[in-house]
Amino acid sequence: MQPNHDPFEPEYFLKHAPYWRENFFYFPTIDSTNLEARKRLHGPQGPREMVLVADRQTAGRGRLNRAWEAPFASGLLCTLTVPLAPLPLDRAYLYTASLALSLLESTWQQAGVEVQLKWPNDLLRDGLKCCGILAEIEHGLGRDRNESWLALGFGLNTGLSEQDFAEAGLTGKAANVIPPGSPPLDREAFLAASLAALAVYREQLSRDPDEVRLAWSAKLITLGQPVEVRNMGGEKQLDGLAVGVDPNGGLQVRTAEGRLHTVQAGDVSVRPAGGGYA
Repeated sequence: MQPNHDPFEPEYFLKHAPYWRENFFYFPTIDSTNLEARKRLHGPQGPREMVLVADRQTAGRGRLNRAWEAPFASGLLCTLTVPLAPLPLDRAYLYTASLALSLLESTWQQAGVEVQLKWPNDLLRDGLKCCGILAEIEHGLGRDRNESWLALGFGLNTGLSEQDFAEAGLTGKAANVIPPGSPPLDREAFLAASLAALAVYREQLSRDPDEVRLAWSAKLITLGQPVEVRNMGGEKQLDGLAVGVDPNGGLQVRTAEGRLHTVQAGDVSVRPAGGGYA
């Protein structure tokens, strides 16, 4: 079956999610939905909750400022804007965690596909990355310049071909969220379902943030696994067993010597049985 590269249909999405009609923006091509969202947060209307979707990005970025490109309409490229309040800055990661959980639930509900969550915010299908999330923060917003807002961006692979993965050097590392031979994902309905799920998690965040943290950590397949940690520059930092996450979302890794390290940022690879890292 050939990948589906039909453009995203805004009106079809808005039939599923009419709440967003005044604050939904679609771009056939854009530099980056995150960049555009951050600009609009400083716009004349002031910061507000928005949903931005593009079918192609020319300057997309992933974690650690890596370039991220994909063919037209081969994925769901989206950014949401949300206020940081009522959470403090050191709990901002819980919005990313909430988004990851929402995408995980929608994948099962909309496509019957079970994906896994790898610390801190990668979604995997059969051990291959199918979605990444990038959160960026803007301070000094609002009438009194005292508000902080997040641009929550994600890229979900939906229609990449084996040739696309090969040309990107990602064969055996990345995949579409839908298995080969399955019907294409309805991106519009999927996004509407994900936003509805996220609304539930955000209500939980306002009531009991730790409830979301525990739900997120319970889904992390990284925990209980031997891992390798590399820093931003790609240099190996340590090997050990991932044993938990701290209140700030840091991954707790215990080395063979028994020392407990907390990793706040970097690359964490899970070592499966049989050797190697994934």
